[in-house]
Order: sequence, then C-alpha cells, then structure tokens
Amino acid sequence: MKTRLTLIVLGVAALVLAGIFAAAQEPVVGAADPEALFTSKDKKLNTNKQAAMHIVRDLLEAGHWDEAPKWLTEKYIQHNPAFASGRQTVMTAFGARGTPRPIPDKNSWRTKVVSVVAEGDLVTVAILRDHVDPVTCKPYTTTWFDMWRFVDGKADEHWDYGLINVAGAPRGGGPCTPTPLAPRGGQR
Repeated sequence: MKTRLTLIVLGVAALVLAGIFAAAQEPVVGAADPEALFTSKDKKLNTNKQAAMHIVRDLLEAGHWDEAPKWLTEKYIQHNPAFASGRQTVMTAFGARGTPRPIPDKNSWRTKVVSVVAEGDLVTVAILRDHVDPVTCKPYTTTWFDMWRFVDGKADEHWDYGLINVAGAPRGGGPCTPTPLAPRGGQR
C-alpha cells in the first residue's frame, strides 16, 4: 500500500512538474527590423553579414536560386545530412520548390530573424521556428540556426540543424503527427 501511494505521489508530482515546464517557455520573437541585424561597423563582418542576409531573404525566403552564384561558392560544403555539397546541388533542390516570390521589403520578411552573430569568417543566423508538441498537439516556438563560413564574401560552408525527412516513416510519441512546421517564410 505504501509503495502504491508513493508511486501515485511521484506520478502526480511528475505531471505537475511537466505542466510547469511546458508552461514555462517564453515564446521566441523575431526582430522588428531584421535587416539591421545584418550590419557591422567592421568591413569584413559587414560584407559577410550582408551576404548572409541575401541568402536568408533572397534565396531561402523568396526562392531566387538563380542568384545563388552571387552568394555561394561553387564548392559550397554542406553539413546538412539532407543535401550533398556543391552550389548546383543546393540550387537544384531548393529551386525545384516553386516559383520565386518577390524579395520582401525591409521589415516585411516572413522569416522571423532572432539574431545574427558574426566572428571571423563565420556568420550565425537564428530564426524563429514553429513546431507542434507531439504529446499535447499544441504549437510552440523554438529557434533554428544556420551558420556559414565565408570566403571572399560568399558562403563556402554551411551548418544547421538539418534532419533527414523520410516520407511515411513512423514518428511516434503521441496522438498527433509531430511533424515540425516549416520556418516562417522559409523554404526548408
């Protein structure tokens, strides 16, 4: 009897703590002026941040993959497991996702940029990402990141939180399909 009561108390405590942690998250919010994040007083950092801005806004959000040679080196080393390296590989994969949209005006981006950090030849961009909790089926926000290494103002290498998405693979975990929503405005 004592063991059963202990298990019930521990179970209730776990549920209460789970509720506290689930409600504890502050939502991720994008910057009101994303373009301002892509500037620096340092000339090299500014060049790299501006190239990163064009990759995020012009290529990923607006789909102007015909302009990729302006912002990506030909060898473009890819660390996302869903894509092979090479600028043409990325252009073909992302370019097949539909007709390009107009490049958004300042402050009208659908992609919600949270921060941009540049150091040396690296630029990291954090972006708001919407997901669905696989247990509660409730939406929540988190942060996606992309990091590029630049050579002569072009992205030469890329890292992100890339996953392999296999159609029809069981996802498990709860009463709803926990497939994450696409980044706001992005084409990933």
